[in-house]
Amino acid sequence: PGRQTLLLIVIATLVIPFQLLVIPIFLVLKWGHLLNTYWALILPTAVNGFGIFLLRQYFLTIPVELEESAALDGANRWQILWQIMLPLAKPALITLFLFTFIGEWNDLFKPLVFTTKAELKTVQLVLAEFQEQFTSGWSLLMAAVVISSIPVIGLFLIGQKQFIRGIATTGIKN
Repeated sequence: PGRQTLLLIVIATLVIPFQLLVIPIFLVLKWGHLLNTYWALILPTAVNGFGIFLLRQYFLTIPVELEESAALDGANRWQILWQIMLPLAKPALITLFLFTFIGEWNDLFKPLVFTTKAELKTVQLVLAEFQEQFTSGWSLLMAAVVISSIPVIGLFLIGQKQFIRGIATTGIKN
């Protein structure tokens, strides 16, 4: 009971922009002494409504009979999760990882607000400073943008097969 209501609440969080939540998140990170740490960049988006919805839809496509047969063979809930369900959910997990990585790689706002240390600057902060520092050096800026996009393109090419499989099968109910 209440499962559908909880899902609707999680999905409703998707319509709340991050900029609206930045002050409460900043205060929580300050209270936890996490400002100017890598955790300040990781925790605010570690679990979000999109990831929960994507994985839920994918897990709904996996037949319940697999869980039941594993339970009959003597597997407990954790064994079913770790040895059966998560390996089957590999396409959805890789898809979620790619979406999250690309979103965080391109994020300028969160690192700008939650960090001030030079060693915690992200690619987008450095590109923004690079543009301010060399206002007339458009060729240098474009070269830096191309170089900064290589990791994203490389990760996508590595995970492309799983990404396509995850997008194609998520949301399909058997």
